[in-house]
Amino acid sequence: MKRAFFGYLLFAAMILGTSCKKKQDGGANNNPPEQIADIHGDWVGKWQSDVGDTGTVHLKINQVSDSVDISVIFDSMYTDTFIMIGRLDKDHISGYAYSTHNDTFKCIFSLTYDNDTLTGTYNFDIHHKGSWWAVKGTHLVEIGWNYFGSLSGYLNDAFYSSDGMLYLASTLGLYASLDYGITFELVDTTGFYSMCDADGTIYATAFGKVLKSDDGGNTWQDITPSGFQGGSGTMIRFRSRDEGFIVSGDDVYYTSDGGNNWTVNENVLPGLSKSVYVTSSSVYVAGYIPGQTYGGFAAVSGDNGATWTQFDIGSTYEVDELWGIYVDGDKILLGGKKYKSGTDDHDLRILLYSEDGGNTFEKKTFQTVPEHDEWIGPVMISQGRLYAANVYPSGDLIVYSFNPDRVDTIKGFSGSTPSRMLDYGNGNMGLVANTASGDIAVFYYRSN
Repeated sequence: MKRAFFGYLLFAAMILGTSCKKKQDGGANNNPPEQIADIHGDWVGKWQSDVGDTGTVHLKINQVSDSVDISVIFDSMYTDTFIMIGRLDKDHISGYAYSTHNDTFKCIFSLTYDNDTLTGTYNFDIHHKGSWWAVKGTHLVEIGWNYFGSLSGYLNDAFYSSDGMLYLASTLGLYASLDYGITFELVDTTGFYSMCDADGTIYATAFGKVLKSDDGGNTWQDITPSGFQGGSGTMIRFRSRDEGFIVSGDDVYYTSDGGNNWTVNENVLPGLSKSVYVTSSSVYVAGYIPGQTYGGFAAVSGDNGATWTQFDIGSTYEVDELWGIYVDGDKILLGGKKYKSGTDDHDLRILLYSEDGGNTFEKKTFQTVPEHDEWIGPVMISQGRLYAANVYPSGDLIVYSFNPDRVDTIKGFSGSTPSRMLDYGNGNMGLVANTASGDIAVFYYRSN
């Protein structure tokens, strides 16, 4: 298949609204709805053209009685709409699709399904044809890092909620996904700075406001503290539905009643916070002190933000800024960049690890030497392994892991701050990053 043609196709979200009828002739193929295989749900796989081009394919299937609606997305691009008209039989779907922009441009398709596997062929006129396969559920994607697509806007924050929803806070609004980022819905068009989930309640900061939603972001309650200004660096994190914190500049706000009342602790942080982590007993921050050489700092508070203990890391490890913090019991992981000593100094990566609650830190050593300025953004501890993603303006996006050591390079993407790593459990992870091309890239990692 010619690249020029698939440049057109891959910019297409093939939203295929299917009205597929079972056979009505009363013969052997007249299958009642209960005998039709259950193909409802999300299917993820690969397409391959007859000349060897490949890419990802996603089918979202909504099966109702004896009809089925199918949306098909090639490589998660969205500019054209295709309508699929076909027929659902016991073990296959067949028919054709046509473009809503040009109804003479048609695709002949055929799909067969067996248990949790779909296979099929497509033929966009005689010159452009190929095949695809898909498996049911994101747990069946390929082992390693999978690119799930891109979104418009600039990422400010991301979190994976207790009910299995992935939320992205962006300059264009709140994106929500139930399938780890294969598909997203723009739930709200408010530009959010920071968000978090607490027992099904979403808390957010936006344009000098603090907001609360109990219905997944469809409606919001204003819980802005008196005198709150906020800004693009504001972070909000809750440890429960009632108890939470806002870190804005060097000020820390605390609530114990879900945002109805706030206590403000002004000028209590040594610098500007870039990352916040909340545990059941403490709140941690990491950031930098403007204008100070080795100004990277991390601190912890055990009294809900009133007083802070700063960790001894800045001058010891020449830390310039810290962008990420993750806490797991007594284990603390910090990511950022060191002070740039000269024009040829490109290895600015800082990854500090403590197993004693921050009393002592070990500087992790990276096996590779970068060609460009490179530093660490998001960090995470999962199942005893340490993870850190690089952030720099050119080159490839890289995820480092330790215990054991491993380097995963995601070709074709370069990240920038902020970006977020997400723990989906069982060793599976997510990575959401702003890219040099100006969009938000979404990745899913399958461990085994």
